[in-house]
Amino acid sequence: MKNKLLLILMTVCLVSGTLSARPQWKRVNREWQATLLAAIDSFPAYGGYYTGGKPTADYPKTAWQALNEAFVMGVDDERPYFDCQKAQPSFCSIATYAVLVKALTMWDKDGRISREAWRNMKPYVGIADALNPDGLGQDDGVGFWGRANANGPSMGVLVRELRAGFSMSAYRGAKSEQNRERPRERYLTDEEWCNDPIWNKMKPGDILKIFWDKNGRDKPSDCGAIIGYDGVKGADQEAGHSVIFLGFTPEGNVRYWSSNGPGKDPKTLGYVHTDCPRTSIQRLVVTRILRPECFDRVRYMKPTDVNQYLWDLNGKRHSTTAELKCQIGEKRAAKPHHHRHHRYKR
Repeated sequence: MKNKLLLILMTVCLVSGTLSARPQWKRVNREWQATLLAAIDSFPAYGGYYTGGKPTADYPKTAWQALNEAFVMGVDDERPYFDCQKAQPSFCSIATYAVLVKALTMWDKDGRISREAWRNMKPYVGIADALNPDGLGQDDGVGFWGRANANGPSMGVLVRELRAGFSMSAYRGAKSEQNRERPRERYLTDEEWCNDPIWNKMKPGDILKIFWDKNGRDKPSDCGAIIGYDGVKGADQEAGHSVIFLGFTPEGNVRYWSSNGPGKDPKTLGYVHTDCPRTSIQRLVVTRILRPECFDRVRYMKPTDVNQYLWDLNGKRHSTTAELKCQIGEKRAAKPHHHRHHRYKR
């Protein structure tokens, strides 16, 4: 009898150990991924891509004005209604922010996200209204919207702060000597990069930050090696795109949805499904939400709260790859650093 009990206990321990040792990238909240993908269907096709600060003949409203109108919430409301039809024109980080908020409203059927959290998720874009009477604006790294709209691994940092999921990254390497972070750093061949393990770990519904590889163009640039914008004229600066991953084409291209542009014809710009070769990407950050209920922690993320790392990437400095990995939680910092970092506990 004792031997049978011992065998049962050993089996339970072995199974528990196997489950706990499961690689993080295999973890998926299928309900959430499906909700996020379904939220995409709420958005109009196209609608225009525009990053300008003033209305034009093509765009009677700026993307910021449109986004502010799309987030509908009164002072007495418990939660917002996100009107996707109003969120046009747009640009890429508006697309990923907006579809995230829309998906959260669809997922949260039982009020697990508080009124305070929803209010703090509002985009404060410098326009006075009932929830923003002072017309507060949020620069990169400030508040919820400022984090989602930031340079660098914006969504990865946000999700890590809220402990709502995890991120992973891959990097082809710098092609130019000036952008190499290590003496032995190498720019991977097309075959090596296209067979990087990251591609097999991605799931439809993941949020991607793409850093474009422009080395093969007529006017080549190694900007895909750069994380952030340091304000130095003439220097390589980040060229990124925030998207929702949809899967792969039969040829192996990356399929995604976002607000895509710029271009000459406004009617063909904005929200659209498209794809790109893996070789068009030099660096990639993949963010997966596992615990949408953790977005209730946004109640503690005040509209003026600053993530110093993301703030600095908007005109002050570039980030290293090691910093990026630490900030998204992929790698622990070797020692404490000077950036202000917050965890939002319930």
